[in-house]
Amino acid sequence: MKVTHILGIDISKDKFDVCLQPVGMEDTPGHHAAFDNTPAGFKKLRRWLAQQQAPYVHACLEATSRYGDALALFLHQQSHTVSIVNPRRIHHYAKSLLVRTQHDALDARIIARFCATQKTTAWQPTPPALRQLQDLTRLRHFLVSQNQRLQNRAHTESPALRRFLQRHLGQLEKSIAELEAQIAEHLQAHASLAQQVALVDSIAGIGPVTAAAAVAELPPIERLEHAGQAVALAGLDPQKKDSGSSVRGVAHLSKMGSRPLRAALYMAAVSAQTHNPIVRALAERLRAKGKTGKTVVCAAMRKLMRLIFGVLKTGKPFDPNYPAPARAVPCERARASGGDELPSLQLASPPVATA
Repeated sequence: MKVTHILGIDISKDKFDVCLQPVGMEDTPGHHAAFDNTPAGFKKLRRWLAQQQAPYVHACLEATSRYGDALALFLHQQSHTVSIVNPRRIHHYAKSLLVRTQHDALDARIIARFCATQKTTAWQPTPPALRQLQDLTRLRHFLVSQNQRLQNRAHTESPALRRFLQRHLGQLEKSIAELEAQIAEHLQAHASLAQQVALVDSIAGIGPVTAAAAVAELPPIERLEHAGQAVALAGLDPQKKDSGSSVRGVAHLSKMGSRPLRAALYMAAVSAQTHNPIVRALAERLRAKGKTGKTVVCAAMRKLMRLIFGVLKTGKPFDPNYPAPARAVPCERARASGGDELPSLQLASPPVATA
């Protein structure tokens, strides 16, 4: 079916504002409305769209936590096209329009105009089993980070407060153990996910927890065309600023990707420099060139991400002697996604709480 209208959605926890514009009339104010961010509000939106004679819309909203996931799924089930875009794109697009004020109705209009004038990809819902695995691994990651924070604080507290923290730490450890058991049960109930986790776990330096996090954070592997996309989804692609003859910026990781995945890969990369022959050779080569420790860790993380993509895409366990295929990605795209030996990449240690 052909898209007849553009629907910009400004989402929040309790409600969402919408701006509906016919295709080709992006400069018009459009029709505005607000609904509760509940299933009842979704049904009111459906009736409102029918009243506005908008049978097939292209809806666009920002990736704001998970407040918009239920609405996006509802619209997708109604056969509408849905795009979920990075909030940075909307923010900088609004700045390019010299917008000086901000309120929900205006934000919805800006999002509608962005959807009509910019290239946006259609969103596909995450399979329920993969979504549940992601919820479990992210919650475990959050509890582990909180556990580490409390352990660090317990060293500086008075004896009375230290005993209180120890009781809290004991409860956290029990909760973490319960979550790990739920992750194992979930994988046992879904053979395809268990197989993918086993493939990633076969990579030397990566353990089962990191393997489960990697599978949970990546989309279904058939949606990825090359390893550079996986690197970008983890936020491990380089970002550098050069301009003229005076600006020579130091390359940094973009970090525009999954923070829990980067945190998991950080420690895996440290271990892989010892136990993974491919990563170890890369690390030795970089150190011979005088690269710093953090730069080596960055390169090791990217290499692990490429190995993860490889085992998932081929369906074969990790083999350090597996012949590397000829690069099928043009050099420009490969450089944009980040090679393994770019100069002076900097990465701060991952924060303790990164839920």
